Amino acid sequence: MAARKSVIIHPTIKEALGYDVNDSDGNVIKDWKSRTRRVCKPCWELKYCPYGPFVEQSPLLPVVRSDSEEQIRYFKECIETGLVGSISELDDDDVAEYKAWLNDEDLLVAQAINRLQRDAALETASQLDSDEAKIANWLGGPLPSIQEYRVSFEQEHPSTNERDHTPEFWAKIKKEVSRIRSEYRNAIKDRKYDYRQPLEPARLAWFKKVIAEYDSASHPETIPEIFEDSRCNIFGHICPVFFVAEAITETNEQRKFGRHSIPFATRIRIVRRDNYTCQHCGKHLRDDEVEFDHIIPVSKGGSSEEHNIRLTCFDCNRDKSDKYVP
Repeated sequence: MAARKSVIIHPTIKEALGYDVNDSDGNVIKDWKSRTRRVCKPCWELKYCPYGPFVEQSPLLPVVRSDSEEQIRYFKECIETGLVGSISELDDDDVAEYKAWLNDEDLLVAQAINRLQRDAALETASQLDSDEAKIANWLGGPLPSIQEYRVSFEQEHPSTNERDHTPEFWAKIKKEVSRIRSEYRNAIKDRKYDYRQPLEPARLAWFKKVIAEYDSASHPETIPEIFEDSRCNIFGHICPVFFVAEAITETNEQRKFGRHSIPFATRIRIVRRDNYTCQHCGKHLRDDEVEFDHIIPVSKGGSSEEHNIRLTCFDCNRDKSDKYVP
């Protein structure tokens, strides 16, 4: 039998996850396995994230070296050309989507408002005196403490009704809508969309700062799969549950008695095997959309072993119900 290949962990990964950079790779892997085998991402069961925006306080894994080098090349190109953005080729689905957008006035108005708000925020940041102030204003600061944080539960969208805006701002909106329509028509005709726009002082200052501080050696060439599995596939942060879970707050024993109980390690392997993809319709799934489907239903004697479970989306799992669908 071939010896198992040892996992090499870059020091920045250890640091991001709260380990000492001098800890042995073997001990870090052993500890992380113990954290991840006891609990799974809560959104897999709850279908929402219980941590809300405070997931941002959980660490991000470092960017792999090849991606970081590509980002630096892009930032340098932006500085050289004075433009930010790119030109994207459109496929048939993109063209169909743009055609649908052209017929949706409310969507075009919402897109125009978002552009105007973004441009206003960048202009405000760009007018500040120092580069540090520009960058801080553009990127924003840390979240307030949890008891002070307030946000509407329903996602707020800008009003697309003329009476909710001043005549001056509505005129700007209509002008931007006209510009967006022209962009989409040209994109459909040329089958490419030009996302480029002038690079303003706020992002210019940030790009220069990132380039000046860049050190390729601080980026790992790869990230071990065991850590990748722990990421939120929506926002990218490590799921906080792997840092804060403890026996007194978990319901391990109660979960084990459920007839649909699937061991956490098995769930991880299934998600990895099926690549976050519904095995019925092919939809790519977010963490809060994952469903674990018993191929042979439990009611018909099916087991919770890995070979009898696959990933599905909510709709496909409910359509199947307790039927056997190979």
